[in-house]
Amino acid sequence: MVLLISYDLNKHERPSAYVAVEKMIKDTVGSSNYIKALYSQWLVDTTVSATTWSEKMKRVTDENDMWLIAPVKGEHSGWLSTPVVNWLSSRV
Repeated sequence: MVLLISYDLNKHERPSAYVAVEKMIKDTVGSSNYIKALYSQWLVDTTVSATTWSEKMKRVTDENDMWLIAPVKGEHSGWLSTPVVNWLSSRV
């Protein structure tokens, strides 16, 4: 399943905060099973539930940060770079 991980690290706009989220994502899914769609959005191809991903996010963020983790299924629309579109199209 493909999940969209979208987040806003409130009052935590340090590069290290974003690096921590990126490392957690990469460590969880391994190579080629993720792609960064937008600045604070990743797409992951995973068998890990959205709830479990949320628990993982809690470990690398502050309590005032926000995120949304949701499955990407069926029809979708947007304007993204060609590599992101190709990655997503091959999985959904």
